[in-house]
Amino acid sequence: MITTADLTRIDRTIEIKAPPERVWRALTNAKELSTWFQVTIEGDIVPGNEVWMTSECQGNVGRFRVRIVELTPPTRFVWQWHPGAVDPNIDYSKEPRTTVTFTLEPSGSGTRVSLAETGFNEISLARRAKVFGDNNQGWTEVLVWLSNYAESAV
Repeated sequence: MITTADLTRIDRTIEIKAPPERVWRALTNAKELSTWFQVTIEGDIVPGNEVWMTSECQGNVGRFRVRIVELTPPTRFVWQWHPGAVDPNIDYSKEPRTTVTFTLEPSGSGTRVSLAETGFNEISLARRAKVFGDNNQGWTEVLVWLSNYAESAV
């Protein structure tokens, strides 16, 4: 039986048939990230900066902040955010953030992208299971979006 104590991190890996530099650009160029991640980005993707991302998915609008933590071209991109922070009536600023880390490695067919989202153990018990479940499913879909985009734009 899975308990909320088990819901601490998400790990995903995908092989993308595109060179690391191409995948890196898709991840870290605001225009390209906006396209495949299906968001509008306000702000510059630079370490220490916070950007606003607005998602319009199936008629639902969600706006959330992402803090850019690290950019180490072309191997590591790290951001922090408040998972599930899409209700405009709630102030999430005092809540802990999770950390999302993309790691890129050359592989035989292109690039191996590993994604880890950590810090769910800091999220309140009232929200943890929902945001973990949403992101656990969501990252699987999002990595396919990244793969499709990077492979089609080689």
